[in-house]
Amino acid sequence: MKAKPFALLAIVTTLFVVAAVWSSVERSRATASVAPPGSLFPELIKQVNAIARINVHTPKLAFTILGDEGGDWRIKERDDYPVKFATIKQAVVGIASMRLLEPKTAKPELHDRLFLKAPNDGGRGTTIALADGKGNAIAAIVIGKTKVAPTENEDGIHYVRRLDEAQSYLASGRIEVWETVERWLDDAMPTIARKRVRAATTIQPDGARVGVFRTDPDSRDFQVAGIPPGMKPMHDTVGNALGSALGFLTFEDVRRADKVDFNGANRAVFNTFDGVTVTLSVVGRKDGHWLQLSAAFDAADISLDGLTDEQKAAMKSVDDAKSEVAHINKRFAPWAYKLPEYKAKDFLTEASALLVEDKDPGK
Repeated sequence: MKAKPFALLAIVTTLFVVAAVWSSVERSRATASVAPPGSLFPELIKQVNAIARINVHTPKLAFTILGDEGGDWRIKERDDYPVKFATIKQAVVGIASMRLLEPKTAKPELHDRLFLKAPNDGGRGTTIALADGKGNAIAAIVIGKTKVAPTENEDGIHYVRRLDEAQSYLASGRIEVWETVERWLDDAMPTIARKRVRAATTIQPDGARVGVFRTDPDSRDFQVAGIPPGMKPMHDTVGNALGSALGFLTFEDVRRADKVDFNGANRAVFNTFDGVTVTLSVVGRKDGHWLQLSAAFDAADISLDGLTDEQKAAMKSVDDAKSEVAHINKRFAPWAYKLPEYKAKDFLTEASALLVEDKDPGK
């Protein structure tokens, strides 16, 4: 593992634990005179540099997060898709900073009442286990019911136990129980600022297409392109959902693109004023809509004529546009992303969603 990120993590964790001790002591003074609470894993701070594997087991699924020598983390069950280091840090800090408040039951037959029965035994708890690169256990926790939810200024209070011990505890801390894979995935997606978008076109599998465009980056509304005779836009803002669709991308799941069949997919093509084209392929499956994207740069497609100096300054330079395209193709193009239905709808836009019959063409 890379020493530097986890050295920083160790410092952050130490400070967090000291703060947690002080908070716990101050809170306990209000009720009784007791010794400072102990840590659930007192040696974890010294071992953070060795962590290379995190196993998460919930009542519904299990998955493994692996770290490499370069300090990158990936989810094995999602074809090694990246996980943010900040997410790893938050999980480890949360476990290391759990402070014991009072012992609870040590009877295994009572664990399930507190959601402390491990999921591999059919229980309702969530297990998070930390290990080194060889699979040697470092720390493992079962997280049960939350008695007091954390707030912005106060830690939460949870029922917990060490996986290898029957003794359970009430413990304070700020631990996040991410029970679904997508909560661990790096949620970064390419974002094309709305001001840069000049045109957007959807192309159906049968070749039918509809598009929107604008000539002014500051224009609030996109106009519908190529309106057939006898038709008109439903309303003045009808093209905005499609034109703005790249402004915020999110996803619910991910897998390698070669595991999804994109034959017969719909396409959505976005052109910017600064020469970047982003093409999205979207296919509907039983489990939802999946997207694959790619980008290209064409200097001949730069359309800055008539723009003010301020508007031009908001566009990418040629070098920056090329770098953006290279980043999109390297980081995102190899993957297929499961889209929320509301977002897929934008990329599947048909003419019937934008145009209506013009019953009074004379006006």
